[in-house]
Amino acid sequence: MTTTAERIRQIEDELAGLPKGYISKKTIHGKERFYLQWMENGKLKSRYIKAAEYDAVKAQVERRKHLQEELRAINKTSEGVREQNLRRKAARNMLTITGEILSEDVVVAKVKNGEITEYNERLVPLYLKRTKNVERWLASRAIDTHRTNSRLLKKALRLRTTDDAQTALAVNAATVTDRYWFRPEGSTACYEDIRFKENYFDSLALRGDPNGFSHKPSRTPELTNTGSYEKCWRLINGEWWMYKSGSQNEYFSELFVCLLGEKLGLDMAHYEMDDGYIRTKNFTDGTDLSLEPISSLMDDNEDYNDCFTAISSLSPELAEQYLKIVWMDTICYNMDRHTENFGFLRDAKSGEIVSMAPNYDNNIALISRGYPDDVGRKNDGLIRFFKDFLAENTVARQMYRNMELPVITKEVIEQCLEEIPINVNREYILSFILNGQAAVQSLIHSENLVKDQSQSIGLTL
Repeated sequence: MTTTAERIRQIEDELAGLPKGYISKKTIHGKERFYLQWMENGKLKSRYIKAAEYDAVKAQVERRKHLQEELRAINKTSEGVREQNLRRKAARNMLTITGEILSEDVVVAKVKNGEITEYNERLVPLYLKRTKNVERWLASRAIDTHRTNSRLLKKALRLRTTDDAQTALAVNAATVTDRYWFRPEGSTACYEDIRFKENYFDSLALRGDPNGFSHKPSRTPELTNTGSYEKCWRLINGEWWMYKSGSQNEYFSELFVCLLGEKLGLDMAHYEMDDGYIRTKNFTDGTDLSLEPISSLMDDNEDYNDCFTAISSLSPELAEQYLKIVWMDTICYNMDRHTENFGFLRDAKSGEIVSMAPNYDNNIALISRGYPDDVGRKNDGLIRFFKDFLAENTVARQMYRNMELPVITKEVIEQCLEEIPINVNREYILSFILNGQAAVQSLIHSENLVKDQSQSIGLTL
């Protein structure tokens, strides 16, 4: 469910891409001409609208009007007022933020009063390179305040702030999965001083263990452990492991997708059970790599076509890797592939994008929310999304045809099922996966794909 804060941000992001102003009509030499007009720095600006673009510009102007009306209505609600107050407080807090953003011990950006004054284009985080929005970048690194155990964690750490950016800054905005951090003005700290070397609050973050309150406040990666599930980082033999709680069906789905992908030779983050929870090792450990989520480029836009277009602009190799993730998601019914749970691996020293990150976070796939009724995959929502993607993007469709996609067999599925100690309906899983593969392959090689417009609904906002 979208929160008020999330909806406000969605509206603001969409408004940023829509034209400002209104359409005026003028008659010149007996012909009607249309202009987009808006105020900028106290002056009236105007742009001629060509006949071919009139309908699109008109729709955008009307869309902007509807969104502005929705935003005004939200801002009048109690939640909207609260969000405005939090934003004003956050803005005041940002005025005190002056220092440097580093990748390990290399300065990649300088910040004064919450604003970037200069940055290293090659090494700076992709989100900051695109937006220059320091406050939102910091906030994106903070623990999800909606998690029950995050509130317990803040209490144990005597952290009184409700501001996400300030929460992240409590540990220099450092994370386990990348090398970026913030050094305040006047500090002489180096990366070795601030990187996480212990975590006494893992059990409190994972399961609300009351013993966590007995520990003295100390630096913990939990303050920058993002995501909506109760989870924690544990340091085991010098390596960080992510432990995550969930239901048996969620555990099974994560394990099954992981095992299936591994057996097919795909690049997967490895998952296993331990101490009653599912866990995975931080895949940036022991490397010079940093994880950057695709949200750095796409914000909340998880549309297959838009993501593919953005990734293709970086390299065809990355685009092919992304298509394999979409292929696996479709067959294994991952309903929750969003822009925070897939992304890139960047070389921390050169800034180069090395590859897409391994396929991870599949706990909302397959039977995580119960057994879908449509085992035959005839009216499957993800199959439909895949079809629309291929119908819309002929480049992606041709790339799929040229790829050597692995073949899922009955034997491979049965091997996966044998290795997972969780009781499920095996015949159902077997049929569901094989039917999904058949549907996907049929779409890839179809010559008559047409996007299904009937599946769209017209919302009046």
